[in-house]
Amino acid sequence: MPVPGVPVESMSGLIKFRTYPSRQAASASAADLLACLIRGKLDSGPEKQASLVVSGGSTPGPCFDLLSGEALDWSRVIVLPSDERWVPGNDPDSNERLIRQRLLRGAASAGKVLSFYREGLDAVQAPRTIEQDLNNIDRPFSASLLGMGEDGHFASLFPDFANLKAALDPVGKAQCLSVQTASSPHLRISLTLSALINSSHIVLLMFGEAKRVVFESANNGDSGYPVEALLQQSSCPLTVIWAP
Repeated sequence: MPVPGVPVESMSGLIKFRTYPSRQAASASAADLLACLIRGKLDSGPEKQASLVVSGGSTPGPCFDLLSGEALDWSRVIVLPSDERWVPGNDPDSNERLIRQRLLRGAASAGKVLSFYREGLDAVQAPRTIEQDLNNIDRPFSASLLGMGEDGHFASLFPDFANLKAALDPVGKAQCLSVQTASSPHLRISLTLSALINSSHIVLLMFGEAKRVVFESANNGDSGYPVEALLQQSSCPLTVIWAP
């Protein structure tokens, strides 16, 4: 899908920053990059399965709309949320519901979703069960699409999360954790930084001047924002895509 030619600024060996004049163009760029990453994995062998980690919220919706129209063998693609509220998959607040409504539709409906919410399972105990399913997915993840809040959180790794230090350990053993903070009325399940950076490539899609300021502060270091840990990790390429 064509996007306007925009300069790409290299910010470090692993981080590239792309700026676009509109959110539509930025979403198209993200969708195009994700499709290329997924296609590369699928083309590596007829038995290969691609994995795509995606965030929730309002930002990724237009990107999902575009990505769903890509000519991929979606039957070999598994999509999983970077984080999830502990609500059923058909709940309006569920990231799984967003994935099914905006991404896995049309030709892409052949794709599969790894659900985090498990009926009858206690949320605090859920990470152990979810990690068993995660271990059945080839690593690294083929691609990951993340967003960032104005408080510098990504996935559900909020600044006031009591176990944030462990969650942001780039070599931590835990792949996901239960998260309860004042920032969210729902208990959540979130992938950890160590799980997320076990990706072939991460795309960080963000909009608005306020988030640009947060990003630049985190990139400069000593900001206290959780996203700073994502920017400082040294194992996974990261493309930041921003529009006003």
